[in-house]
Amino acid sequence: MPNSAALRTTNHTGRLILTPCDATAAPDSAALIAALTHCQCIGAPLSNSMIPEPRKFTIGAQFFTLVSFTGCAVNIATAGSSSFCHVYLPPLTATPILYSGRNTRPPRCPYCRCRVVDWRERFHSAVNSPLLTVQCPQCAMLAPLLQWEWKQHGGCGRRLIVIEEVFPHEATPSDELLAQLRAVSGEPWRYFYMQE
Repeated sequence: MPNSAALRTTNHTGRLILTPCDATAAPDSAALIAALTHCQCIGAPLSNSMIPEPRKFTIGAQFFTLVSFTGCAVNIATAGSSSFCHVYLPPLTATPILYSGRNTRPPRCPYCRCRVVDWRERFHSAVNSPLLTVQCPQCAMLAPLLQWEWKQHGGCGRRLIVIEEVFPHEATPSDELLAQLRAVSGEPWRYFYMQE
């Protein structure tokens, strides 16, 4: 992740990130935690003296109903190791942040759908501020970085729900989970995967 050390881990498998479709939206974290607890997506808080309120949680009793795992050899550690599956709600950021990793593919222009292969170099100045406008090399239209199409390989947001230690595309949030997040926040949600 180029601009946030808060989510870094060693030997990182990957993460599933859920965020409102409107990258500028800022749903209340207490309401999200209450909803995730009620539907049993999250379990007990994981203690962390550096965070004033519990924001890291074990997975809940209904987690595997609300998040579907696919693959031929899925092995999810739920506790007892340094790298285990858990849910994390990072603090709300003042503006949207671009989250990308080694799995992030070139984004598409929101106007002409051109795929910008050299996006890391071309968008360097805008990476730390997705509200900055960048120009498409194909059609020359200007658009904020957060409007570019990242598919499920990256994205922008202020409010995140992060499911740690999940290999990209191995897990998918259920329609039920996305509906519950929409109900509590008033916003539709999207998801993407990130690997460092």
